[in-house]
Amino acid sequence: MTYRPKVWQDSVNDYQEVAPDVRLSSYIQSYWISYTDSSSPPSRVIPDLCSDVIVQLSTELDVLQVNICGPSTHFFYSYSDQPLIYFGIRYYLGGMYPFLGQSFKGLKDQLLELALFEKGIATDLIACLSGQESLSALIESANLYFLERLNRLTVKKISAPIQTFFEEHYRGISYSESIASSSLSERTLQRTFREETGLSPYEVFDVLRFQKVYQELVSRPTIDHLDLVEKYGFFDQAHYSQKLKKMTGLSPQSIRQHVGILQDNI
Repeated sequence: MTYRPKVWQDSVNDYQEVAPDVRLSSYIQSYWISYTDSSSPPSRVIPDLCSDVIVQLSTELDVLQVNICGPSTHFFYSYSDQPLIYFGIRYYLGGMYPFLGQSFKGLKDQLLELALFEKGIATDLIACLSGQESLSALIESANLYFLERLNRLTVKKISAPIQTFFEEHYRGISYSESIASSSLSERTLQRTFREETGLSPYEVFDVLRFQKVYQELVSRPTIDHLDLVEKYGFFDQAHYSQKLKKMTGLSPQSIRQHVGILQDNI
């Protein structure tokens, strides 16, 4: 998969990403690590079409909790009132589905304890990640665990129509054209999307369009918003502003200030 989402990066964030083993790169976009404590400001999390397994660790790398975060359709804040290390496993759209083998219906915009969703994997992950003495050892242990699970999978990919839909949108084909050209009926496509990704086809389109806009703003902070309205098929400027507000909590002008600050710090 060539899609690479962009996360929200405040200049004060203590956040890093590490690539997974290349054999897992069709499923896992990255491992990510974030350090927080009571003095850390809330972290803004924006939609990226990914689902995450999030492991809470003490500063001594003891496993405290393992959560699953479904794909989001709007921004939210993450914060902690105690010193924590978050170790995340970020899966591409549909990338987690083969490993869990469970329906993703109902996971949209949800953060749950993994044990409530898939107890066996939660237990295995805790055993696998416990007792590691460094973050690099933690990542290596995660790689080994998911490679072993990958070898046991009977279904190794999301359904072809979902992959085709996604790739067409990433290349710029319109939503209506993709629906019309799909090998599945629209109703069946809707059902398949919700089963394997937790999102409807239009929700995937909506987040992917936002990611394209956001990445353009980060790479070219002075770009005219009206150009983006036309380029990405928003009804008008009000529709564009509404979508950006939903996805980031900020107006287009505020986003411009944010990405301009980041550019200055690169």
